[in-house]
Amino acid sequence: MPDQNQRVNSRLNNRKKKNNTILNVLIGIVLLLIIVVIVNLVTSDDDKNNSATEKEDTESVSDIKDTEEVTEQDKELTTEEIEEDSEQNEPTTEDTDSANESDSSTNSSLVTTEESGDPNVESVMVDSSWEPIGTSQAGEHVSSYDKDSVDWKEKVDALAYAANLDPSSMYVKFLGNGGSPQKSIGTVTSKDGSEIYRISLEWVEGQGWKPTKKEKLITVK
Repeated sequence: MPDQNQRVNSRLNNRKKKNNTILNVLIGIVLLLIIVVIVNLVTSDDDKNNSATEKEDTESVSDIKDTEEVTEQDKELTTEEIEEDSEQNEPTTEDTDSANESDSSTNSSLVTTEESGDPNVESVMVDSSWEPIGTSQAGEHVSSYDKDSVDWKEKVDALAYAANLDPSSMYVKFLGNGGSPQKSIGTVTSKDGSEIYRISLEWVEGQGWKPTKKEKLITVK
């Protein structure tokens, strides 16, 4: 009987050992599978992240290239537009000639010359663009030849206006009655004496003295 019990116990021990071995193998296999799954998950996430990063980088580079191309196109368009505007705005020779002819025609229509029998008169000019110089006088106008009066000063301003001289660089050689109470005549020269003019004025009510004729003299008499 003891031998039989020993054999039974031995078999049971062998079976336990065998079962333990199988169990350990199964546990090892399960652990190995778990490790493989975890590794696959981590690797898959890294690949996804890398792919997303590469895609973003590619899109960024593409956007930069597209922006550069658009900027270059804008520059080209802007340059072309500037050149077109310059060509359109640049006056042609015909336009310049027409403008010059128009100016000449306008000037000739404003300024007329007359003949004079006075040997001391080099030329006589009448400019239809002359305007009254304005006045600070009110009420009934009385022509004055008092050098301290407002009327005298306005006469001198009118003479300078017609002579195209600055009153401060002009000498008044004569200023007197021009044939009626509302007309005057004066002779002026530039300070260097190179320009000598005899100018006729008339009073325009409420507007002041207006030049009506300018004679260029040879000498002062």
